[in-house]
Amino acid sequence: MALHNLKITVVDGGKPTAGVFGGGGSNNEGGGEEQRGGKSLLYKVLNYNQTVRDYVKQNTSATTFFAVQQGISLAKQVGREFVNYYVSDIGRANGDSNYQAIVNRKIEVATDVLGIGTSALAGAAMGSVAGPIGAAVGAVVGVVSQGVSLGFKYAERQRAYEHEIFQENTSQAYQLARANYTALTGRVR
Repeated sequence: MALHNLKITVVDGGKPTAGVFGGGGSNNEGGGEEQRGGKSLLYKVLNYNQTVRDYVKQNTSATTFFAVQQGISLAKQVGREFVNYYVSDIGRANGDSNYQAIVNRKIEVATDVLGIGTSALAGAAMGSVAGPIGAAVGAVVGVVSQGVSLGFKYAERQRAYEHEIFQENTSQAYQLARANYTALTGRVR
């Protein structure tokens, strides 16, 4: 059994060069904007979460950064749970379960619309490596992907609703047949 020498070459191919996100060169080339740590405004806006995280990480110690990160995560979770708790109590507080259903539906519609926008931005960010045309194509693909997902979600709901109506109609017909209910028998109200 012979042993072979393996040579592993690592190529940094994921860095954009002078595209929508800026960064006038890769780390291999001298003097690029990426090397100096500067990034375009569009990159910073689309990746604001990472931009803020990098800034805080550079200016704080590791333990402080971890504590701040966990504090923000906990605050977001508490905020979501707080809003969810009070929104889910609207129907009981007002004594109107239909009102609660309406509120839940409006929240769901807002979430779906925001999901389409988020998918468009995520697609644009992914496609921007290929420049402005890639960003546009990525945004369109993101919107189409989210649209297909929402289409199947609502089609499934419609199918479940139609099945429920079928079951109710079948149950009603069965109960009427068991009661031998006709125009000549039973009570007329």
